Amino acid sequence: MKLLKLIACTACLFFVHATHAQKTPSDVLVHFEFDKSNIHDDDLAALKAFKAEHPNIESITIDGWADTTGSDNYNYALSERRCAVVKQVLNYDETITEVLMRVGAHGEKDQLFQTDPENRVVIVAINDKKAKLAEQKRIQDSIAAALEKAKADSILKQQQLAAQKKPVVQPKPAPPAGPKVINDDASGLLKLLQDAKVGESVVLDEIHFEEGRHVLLKSSKPALNSMLDALKKLPTLQLEIQGHICCDDMLAVDGLDVDTKEFQLSYNRAKTVYDFMVQNGIDASRLNYKGFGTRKRIVYPEKTDTDRNKNRRVEFLVVKK
Repeated sequence: MKLLKLIACTACLFFVHATHAQKTPSDVLVHFEFDKSNIHDDDLAALKAFKAEHPNIESITIDGWADTTGSDNYNYALSERRCAVVKQVLNYDETITEVLMRVGAHGEKDQLFQTDPENRVVIVAINDKKAKLAEQKRIQDSIAAALEKAKADSILKQQQLAAQKKPVVQPKPAPPAGPKVINDDASGLLKLLQDAKVGESVVLDEIHFEEGRHVLLKSSKPALNSMLDALKKLPTLQLEIQGHICCDDMLAVDGLDVDTKEFQLSYNRAKTVYDFMVQNGIDASRLNYKGFGTRKRIVYPEKTDTDRNKNRRVEFLVVKK
C-alpha cells in the first residue's frame, strides 16, 4: 500500500507540473522585478510580437506566479495584478479569443521554478484544447498503468510472504472521522460543540450562498443564529471558519467569485460568515477564517449532486475550548 501511495503521489505531482511548467516554443514568459507589476521593454516587445503572430487565436491562458516572499494572499493579489497588466497589453477581442487567467500564490509550498526570480513570472500560452485533453489522457493512462503494475507486484509479494509463514491478520484502521453535520437545531449544535474535541469540526448543513457568489441566502439565517447563540453560551470557545467548494478544476487555487472577479470564492464565503459573527457581538480574537477551494473534498470523485453538496460547505474547526 505504501508503494501504491508513493506512485500515486508522484504521478499527481508530475501531472500538475506537466500542466503548468512545460513551455512550448510559442509561449511568452514575462518576468517581473521583486514586488513589481510593470513590464520591461523587452517583454513588452515579446508580447506585441505574440499578438501580431496570433491575432485571432481561439484561446490563450495567462498564468501568473509569485515568489516565496510574503503571504499567500499578498502574492495572490500581486500575481493577479501582473496577469491583468499582461492581459491589457495583449488587448485581445474576447468575443473572438477566450482569455483564461489563472493565478498562483503558492509561496514556499509549491514553487513552479527553482529560484525566486524565475517564479516572478506570467506565462502566456496558446490554449490548444484538443492537445491538452490528449496529453491529460496520456498522463492518466500512464498513472493507471503504473498503479496496476504496483498493485500486481504488491499481490505477488504478499503471496510469497504467505508461502513462507502464516500471515498475521492486521485489523483495518478506522477511517478518519469526517466533520459532524448538523442543521439549524440550536440545542443540538450547542451539545455538539460542548462535546467536540480540539481539532474536530462541525458543518452547518443549512448555510447556503448564491451560486458563484459570497452572498448568503436568507434561508441560512437560522443556522447562523444557532452558531451565534452557541458562541455566546460558550465564551471560551475559539473556532476557525473554513470555506470549501465543489466542482472546480483540480488545478485551481480556488473558485471564481463573480462579485470580486477573484479566484477566492471559498475564502470570501468563509469571511462572510466570520463578518456575520463579529458584527453580531463575537470577539474577533475568537475566530479566524480560511478558504480551501476544492483541496479538502469529503467525496471524490463527485458523481452525484449529493456528492457535490457534501463538498460545498462551511466547516467550523474547534481551535480552543
